[in-house]
Amino acid sequence: SKASSDKKLTPLETLIMNALWDESPAAVKQVQERLKSIKPMAYSTVLTMMRILRDKGFLSSERQGKADLYRPIVTREDAGRRSLGEVVESFFLGSAEALVSQLLANQSLND
Repeated sequence: SKASSDKKLTPLETLIMNALWDESPAAVKQVQERLKSIKPMAYSTVLTMMRILRDKGFLSSERQGKADLYRPIVTREDAGRRSLGEVVESFFLGSAEALVSQLLANQSLND
């Protein structure tokens, strides 16, 4: 896929991607409606964000009737792995072990 590893998702972009991972393809209006209860945004804002995500290589779009339908071309798992990799690099000096022990220390995990 076009999304190179240096392309990060902002929190707002992640919100939009989550809406599309849950249900796609979708038009801008549908995504706007879906996110209304979490984060009300103007149509133009959602449109701009989805175009940016398309330019970054996270979404593809195709014209259908009068609307563009968008679908993810990066899986939730891929994006999650990428974000987790950044967390490990940024906060745990590249040590996955340090991340895991931090998680274990913070969670009351059962077997």
